[in-house]
Amino acid sequence: VRLREAAASGAETGVRATVVLYACNGYLSGLEPRTSARVMPINSFVVTTEPLSEERCRSLIRDDVAVADSRFVVNYYRLSADRRMLFGGGETYGYRFPRDIRAFVRRPMLEVFPQLADVALDYGWGGTLGITMKRLPDYAELGPNLYSLSGYSGSGVAMATKSGQIFADMLDGDDRDFRVMQGLPTPVFPGAGRWRQPLLIAAMSWYALRDRF
Repeated sequence: VRLREAAASGAETGVRATVVLYACNGYLSGLEPRTSARVMPINSFVVTTEPLSEERCRSLIRDDVAVADSRFVVNYYRLSADRRMLFGGGETYGYRFPRDIRAFVRRPMLEVFPQLADVALDYGWGGTLGITMKRLPDYAELGPNLYSLSGYSGSGVAMATKSGQIFADMLDGDDRDFRVMQGLPTPVFPGAGRWRQPLLIAAMSWYALRDRF
């Protein structure tokens, strides 16, 4: 795919539009160099246990609240409506997923809830998201009628939806919120080209190690 101003063209076809928006987040890869330098792909994973008794649920989380810890490689969890523990934890970098997501997430889950060692994990899944150095979203005006919104850093359910509203408001003539978000600092990741991903992995691994001490 090639973009030139507000037009996109592929091998056999082309599309013209008044406005073009890159909204690829972690799947941007090298499609747009400026944003790619500021948004890195990482993968996050979630598992759910088999259904638990109400008594056991209350021993894990007394109230029906969602929890996220303060670790660099964050764990996040809650009880689902059908009384399963839904637990997110562990990360990989780039676009490679573990072969067994349930086994991969079981370890951080048992660090938080060792009493779940005898519980089966019924489901496991994951996806690629985009992070920035400051964990703030990256809003950019790349050229005439050419924009990018990415880098929600794990808060995409809320932030991507809000960003869509902000972008729609801008198209409708009110660009105040877009300009505020555009002014947030989103530094370039250290390194360039083939060195950028190894440096990210080294840095993330270092901070993950610090989580343990």
